Amino acid sequence: MAIYKANTLEKAVQMGLADLDVSRNEVTVKTIVEPKRGFLGIGKKLAEIEMTVTEIKKPKENVENNRIEPKQAHKTNSEVHIKPDEATDETKNEVQSKPKEVETQSVKTISHPHLNEQVVAELQNYLTKIVSQLGIKATATSTFHHREVQINFKTEQEGMLIGKHGRTINALQTLAQVFLLHQNVSHANVNLDVENYRERRKKTLQHLAESTAREVVATGDPVFLDAMPAFERKVIHAALTNNHFVTTFSEGHEPHRYVVVALVQDEQL
Repeated sequence: MAIYKANTLEKAVQMGLADLDVSRNEVTVKTIVEPKRGFLGIGKKLAEIEMTVTEIKKPKENVENNRIEPKQAHKTNSEVHIKPDEATDETKNEVQSKPKEVETQSVKTISHPHLNEQVVAELQNYLTKIVSQLGIKATATSTFHHREVQINFKTEQEGMLIGKHGRTINALQTLAQVFLLHQNVSHANVNLDVENYRERRKKTLQHLAESTAREVVATGDPVFLDAMPAFERKVIHAALTNNHFVTTFSEGHEPHRYVVVALVQDEQL
């Protein structure tokens, strides 16, 4: 058991993992003190955690239970799925003697659905129903390419569908990602838009980044922006990547993670 302190809980955890030379699933973490930013350095509190290394026990493999007699394997071939790494010598010989059956069975085991017109159409219909239940009359069109899905809404109630700072449309976008995961479609990105809102929001964030940088340079104090989703934080980071006077980094935990814009220290210049 060890105690670690840092500006954020995440940094305290990473400090502990590095110190103990273990991975995250090998420890239990107890939060002792939540971090506080304070005001102008007054009332600031560091995050404090207690980290304990847990002993991970690997279950013993029962060789007898994994062994399948050749006759039984032949009778229950459609019901028993054998992973190559787990097969005994006896079952490996049985599999090698029937290459056609193995090929068919392996496709059923490892194949995953990909984006297609049916999945995208179901996603569009799912989102349209939710929007309707919110009391918003809207139509939607969708396109997809490889692992990218674009769904555009058209409505006279644009403000309601977007929400304050895009919270409603962002929440719908999160639901869209969850829907695809339930369809076994992974590593796909969904972008929802309303009347070119995303482009307008991007320009707003770029202006915010520039004005914040000027404020930081003028006052010397860091500025903590409001929490925003990852794809919006990337816009802030990208907008200031070539600014040699300030640096940006993210703090906090989703969905409350935020960007900090701070002055570059003299030794970093």
